[in-house]
Amino acid sequence: MHTCWGRRAGTTVWNMNQLPAAYAEYLQDKDEGFIATVLPILKQSVAEKTHGVHVTVNSHTVQARTSPEVPFGEVQEDVVD
Repeated sequence: MHTCWGRRAGTTVWNMNQLPAAYAEYLQDKDEGFIATVLPILKQSVAEKTHGVHVTVNSHTVQARTSPEVPFGEVQEDVVD
């Protein structure tokens, strides 16, 4: 079980147990840049507890936002070419 994620150079380590299981699982195997983009939105979703997270990925960018169309605790990802 993947229980925590952190960045080197003394930055904060986030306990993945603070996130819904689907959020923690979504971050597994993602690179540091991807996580740095998406994690703040996942944390916002947890703080609000009303909406899930919609992530849009294309070959050049990753965008994430809370969305009333996604149930809290879930991640919806769209890959756009």
